[in-house]
Amino acid sequence: CVCVGVCVCVCLEAEQMMEQLIYWVREDASGLGRPQLPGDDPTNSMAVPMMLLCLVQQLSDGRPETGGKYAELGSWCVSEIQQHVQRDGTAILENVSATGAELPGCLGRLQNPGHALEAGWFLLRYAADNDNKEIQRTAIEKFVELPFESGWDKAHGGLFYFLDVDGHCPTQLEWSMKLWWPHSEALVAFLMAYSQTKNPELLENFFRVYEYTFSHFPDSESGEWFGYLTQEGKVALDFKGGPFKGFFHVPRCLYMCESLLDDLMTTIEEPE
Repeated sequence: CVCVGVCVCVCLEAEQMMEQLIYWVREDASGLGRPQLPGDDPTNSMAVPMMLLCLVQQLSDGRPETGGKYAELGSWCVSEIQQHVQRDGTAILENVSATGAELPGCLGRLQNPGHALEAGWFLLRYAADNDNKEIQRTAIEKFVELPFESGWDKAHGGLFYFLDVDGHCPTQLEWSMKLWWPHSEALVAFLMAYSQTKNPELLENFFRVYEYTFSHFPDSESGEWFGYLTQEGKVALDFKGGPFKGFFHVPRCLYMCESLLDDLMTTIEEPE
């Protein structure tokens, strides 16, 4: 009884926090502490709808009534994410206008391959939950394959952190570094895409990311993963945790990949 009561309280608190987040995102963002300054046009940053979609999926997992409650929100998030498919479908841009138009300057040209790949598997989960082949196709072609093709370093391997869609040098000083989390999200994205389609090219790219990731990030002596590598793949910063590198991406990646692989193994027919 105590455990049930605790779970009910936690779920209630989570949904209350979710309602506050929805209000900040869709109604009034002033409560976040960042006022809208004169001349500061509203933008659609992909981080907002993709993470809101992730929260919808987390809160709805195993709770059909909650899934129904947030169905419209999930659909809105998917629509907002798809606005980031730009340049006639040839690029995923990190920031667009509130109406889905390309923004001027370096902010509008910014690409984050790891973020696009992470959004890709959020869309794949949505597509599977709603039996939507069109969203599945968009997720794979535009949010998984496209950013991987443009974001993979053909000279040294690994995913660039940031790119400029026009080929200019990004303003982010760490743009050419290889970070742990984009590779974690790429592993999940490709394995989930393969599990839904059985396309061998997706599995080949999973192994490509796997080989780079597990030959560069894990610390074979002390455990855990390094987070920040140079473009050439050497450890740039040897700490395992900090203001940005927490315990989130690695265990989620490993758990989800193991679950996906277990499911794939159960579908393999045993020899007669």
